[in-house]
Amino acid sequence: MNGKIIRSLFYIIPTFLLTGCITVFVPVNTPTPPPTPIPLATIVISTTTEAPALPSPTATHSAPVCRVDPLADVCSVPNAGTLTKNTCIKKVPYTLLGFSPGSIIEIADPNLTCKNEGLRGGVQQYSCTGQQLISYDIKVCNPTCTAALDTTSGLCSTGYGYDSAAGCCWPVPDLEPGCMMYRVDIGACQ
Repeated sequence: MNGKIIRSLFYIIPTFLLTGCITVFVPVNTPTPPPTPIPLATIVISTTTEAPALPSPTATHSAPVCRVDPLADVCSVPNAGTLTKNTCIKKVPYTLLGFSPGSIIEIADPNLTCKNEGLRGGVQQYSCTGQQLISYDIKVCNPTCTAALDTTSGLCSTGYGYDSAAGCCWPVPDLEPGCMMYRVDIGACQ
């Protein structure tokens, strides 16, 4: 029995000694510091675009400002379209254009030439040629449109014109009434 006691003491004494040396960790609630902000680079993107300077509608006019475009019913813009693209005759590229009957064109670029092919199938046709793979802008007008805004009457502010038929002021358009810009694309020949 003595051996059992010694064996038991052999296990019990180190257990008591070790339990006195072992500390128990109890979690303590400590506040966490706030995260440190990291400075980031600031990128400024400008989204403003310059709008065309139009006269203010609150400008002083002797005549009232029109509620609708007074030239819309009087002047129609020609219908326009490309009838054929990249037609080659003797290795020269041509583009055939079609417009409303009676339409006339104005060419600003000397590298583009257009020939009036006449009225065919109710379409005013023009054949145009120029440098290969180049686009040109032409002005197409309805010659029957004779309406215009009077900018010399003194009845409207700068940038406005007076329409005598409607008796009101309307902003002067960039192009003459009944005109439009049209892009002519010249193809390439092999």
